[in-house]
Amino acid sequence: MPDPSSLDAVLIAGGKSSRFGEDKAFLDWNGEPLFQRQLKKLLALGPNQLWLSANGDQDYGELPNGVIRVDDDDEGLGPFGGLLNVFKRSEAERIVVLGVDLPLMEEGFLAKLVDDDSGIVPKTQRYWEPLAAVYPREAMLAILESAMEQGNRKLQRLLDKAEQSGVTRAYAVSEGEGLLFTNLNSREDLEKIDPHRRDEGLNLRRYRVERGWVEEGDRVAMEEPLEVRVNGQSVAVMMRTPGHDEELATGFLLTESVIESADDIAEIQHRPDLDPEAVGNSLEVTLKKETDLSELTRHVFTSSSCGVCGKATIESVFQQFSPIERGITLNSDFLLELPGKLRKQQETFDRTGGLHASALFSTEGELLLLREDVGRHNALDKVIGRSLRDQIDLSKVVLLVSGRISFELMQKALAGGIPAVAGISAPSSLAVKLARDSGQILVGFLRERGFNVYSGEVE
Repeated sequence: MPDPSSLDAVLIAGGKSSRFGEDKAFLDWNGEPLFQRQLKKLLALGPNQLWLSANGDQDYGELPNGVIRVDDDDEGLGPFGGLLNVFKRSEAERIVVLGVDLPLMEEGFLAKLVDDDSGIVPKTQRYWEPLAAVYPREAMLAILESAMEQGNRKLQRLLDKAEQSGVTRAYAVSEGEGLLFTNLNSREDLEKIDPHRRDEGLNLRRYRVERGWVEEGDRVAMEEPLEVRVNGQSVAVMMRTPGHDEELATGFLLTESVIESADDIAEIQHRPDLDPEAVGNSLEVTLKKETDLSELTRHVFTSSSCGVCGKATIESVFQQFSPIERGITLNSDFLLELPGKLRKQQETFDRTGGLHASALFSTEGELLLLREDVGRHNALDKVIGRSLRDQIDLSKVVLLVSGRISFELMQKALAGGIPAVAGISAPSSLAVKLARDSGQILVGFLRERGFNVYSGEVE
């Protein structure tokens, strides 16, 4: 494992783009300037020092503690000049680099590069991706300085040379990872990239009857809580897929009879100052007149202590429910038999096709309890409630649900002390985070021919 104290990070944010029409570093990205969003990704990697490569005309205001600004000596050199300036000043063995105009780049991908003990640069079928990479500082500095003397400042050619000399090696970008390198070159690019991301990458273990176990990258639907505040008062925290938050809030307030039409709303805006992680999960609605909010019925979470970001939400769950300390052992043959057993017992589903099911199985594969409901959360509540009445030991069962696995389902399972959850469909991103932090086994896409393991161990 590489020594983290020998790692620096740099955000390349200098340079101007006439094609884009404005400074991309200050582009509003889900409620905050894009450069702040990118700095947080690098800070999460735990670098010894974090550098910001800028040009003299940019006003970043007060930077976060530990961020060192370095202005370009020659703004005409672009990213080449930014790399050269920082590599000269840094004393780290390696430097992880991120370009400000790669908004979809994920911390997890960068962390994977950092965990490699060499210089590593992603490469598509045609191009190097030099601004989401890890470089050995001294060796790469020598290449940059030599290129500066020779007047060769094209990073694509320099990376060819770096690979040939063994300074760096290529990381082959898979088809699923290509989206991470989407570059904001023009306003048209921005229109194609929705700043409210709807999925997230992760690594998992996939089991298929024909192939056995394979470790692969995959994507899961994004799930985050949204706090809705009305005239300064927090009224609800709703789990949702980020995006179109203003529409969600407007519809929520209409269906809860808080407003009669959109004309009742003076303003809707994201409030990053109320959001510890600044991920755009707090929304302030200002109405044109005062209104009685005491009759609201749809409180997905009734306490603001649940937080307004994924991390805070999971921490609040652990304040109420302890992580799983003693899990259970599962194997692939056991899991593959469960969907058939569930379907045989879904009587109403067979007649209507319109119900969700939750079922509890013993570790020997015996169906202990099954309930159906039009709401997946209701079906699980029924199962947990019945098991409590019947004194079923939930610490020794597997929960199987018929549909998608959301954060709330994982939260309910944790509240009951259920150590393993399996679903016929996909989990959300926040469900995976909770399962990994809580010590629960989480299996998705469980079918007769295979399944995916998102958290925990399956033999």
